[in-house]
Amino acid sequence: MFHLPTADHKARSLIGDLASLAETLNPANALRLPSIGNARMKAFAGFEADKAIRRICYVIIRADTGERWLISFGRKGGWRKEWNFGAGAA
Repeated sequence: MFHLPTADHKARSLIGDLASLAETLNPANALRLPSIGNARMKAFAGFEADKAIRRICYVIIRADTGERWLISFGRKGGWRKEWNFGAGAA
C-alpha cells in the first residue's frame, strides 16, 4: 500500500489524475520508473522544449530503498521531494 497526500496537501495538486498515479505506482511497473538522474535529463529536455515551464514533476523510484517519490525539478537543475509514497509494503 502506498501513502497518498491528503486532499489539502500541496503535493495532491501536483499528482493530477489518481487513476494514472495508481498505474504508475503499480508494482508491476516499478522497472519503468526513472531514477532521479534519468528524471533530471527528461526535465532538462522538457525545459528546452517549452521555455514557459517553471517546474516539472516526476514519480521516481529510489534504487536504495525502493520508495517512490514525487519530485520536482526547477530550471536551474535543483530538485525537491514533494512527497514520499513509500515502498508499497502492506
